[in-house]
Amino acid sequence: MSNRAKAMKNRKQGYTIFELLIVVGIIAVLLAMLLPAVQAAREAARRMSCSNNFKQIGLAFHNYHSAYNQLPQGCGGTGPTPGNDDLSNQRRLSALVPIIPFLEASPMWEMISNEYETADTPRPVTAGGGDFYEKGGSYFRDHLDELSNAPGPLINDKGRRCFPPMGPAPWRASVYPVWQLGMMTYRCPSDYTERPPKHAALSSYALCYGDGVQEVGEDVESISQRGVFANGRARAFRDIHDGLVNTLMMAEVLTDNGTRRATSAIAANIAGLRDDPSQCWATIDSRGAYLPNIQLRRTPDGLASRGGNWADGAILWSGFNTILPPNSPNCETSSNTAVNARLEGVFSASSSHQGGCHVLMADGAVKFVTTSIDYGDLQTTSVYPGSPTSETIDSPYGVWGALGTIGRESLEVEE
Repeated sequence: MSNRAKAMKNRKQGYTIFELLIVVGIIAVLLAMLLPAVQAAREAARRMSCSNNFKQIGLAFHNYHSAYNQLPQGCGGTGPTPGNDDLSNQRRLSALVPIIPFLEASPMWEMISNEYETADTPRPVTAGGGDFYEKGGSYFRDHLDELSNAPGPLINDKGRRCFPPMGPAPWRASVYPVWQLGMMTYRCPSDYTERPPKHAALSSYALCYGDGVQEVGEDVESISQRGVFANGRARAFRDIHDGLVNTLMMAEVLTDNGTRRATSAIAANIAGLRDDPSQCWATIDSRGAYLPNIQLRRTPDGLASRGGNWADGAILWSGFNTILPPNSPNCETSSNTAVNARLEGVFSASSSHQGGCHVLMADGAVKFVTTSIDYGDLQTTSVYPGSPTSETIDSPYGVWGALGTIGRESLEVEE
């Protein structure tokens, strides 16, 4: 056999290194082309799931309104009990808490609305049934850092220590595991932030407090509270003069991941926001992170910020106002870290979805608002007591501001 024939025979028995490299390169190119499509498909599925969560929440609010002829308060509940956060929830419960029975989560509601016994060996609840929400059930046991054995502030008629119905203050989640448990319906699957240890569950959906800055989240009657929700005030659908189809009820918020990301953290002690909300833009750099000299405001335990407590209705954690467009920074007027600090400032909607965020309209429809939505003149003074801007004026913050108020503006969002 000639040398040429031998070479041809050996060649048929395998591939050269060069040929293998070509094959590997082709496979790599195909994978590179396929991966973005797979990622896009997954994000589309997550986005659809997020939209479905909002639809369930919207239906729950409508069923609540049908039952009580009003919507729940933005901040409400039992108390106050000054000096003892375990005796009541200090009137800080979010509107997401009272709609739980209308989300087909009756066992969870039974735990909240009844006494919660604490003991070294927690006993399963009998109301509602189902392993998911039972104190001794596998989900409750496996998904919490620990079952509370802290002595409750009360002693019930069985002689056992307990927390009162409707629980302690939302920031007492370390001793009240129900606040740690939360609701899966309140999380966007595209938001990967995990609940900090012994901290309340997070929420990806926030209540609309209108287009005000000063006193917008405080338990006072104020002309600046022009949204569907307010602290200590319950509105009904008849109060929404713009019509349910033209008014925002909720929007997404991106939960804090412990960084200086402006879309999920809060800049503290930013003065002058009520007269010039555009000052909030000056707190961030070109990458969308807060400048090094900006102090950040976090929850009382220092472990979370935006979306940081599903049960706490404070606008800082569970609310937003329609001033800066979606995926903008958040700025608080105070540097006080106390739980009862002034609840005012500019708090923006945000999400992990490309280009904007989902919103829930008052009629129950779910829409997607882009970051390019018209937001008017951010250097215009907001509405507040004594403001040069009339309280009867249409929102100065464009389409976005008008959608957040319950006044008489007539604006629509495209499908």
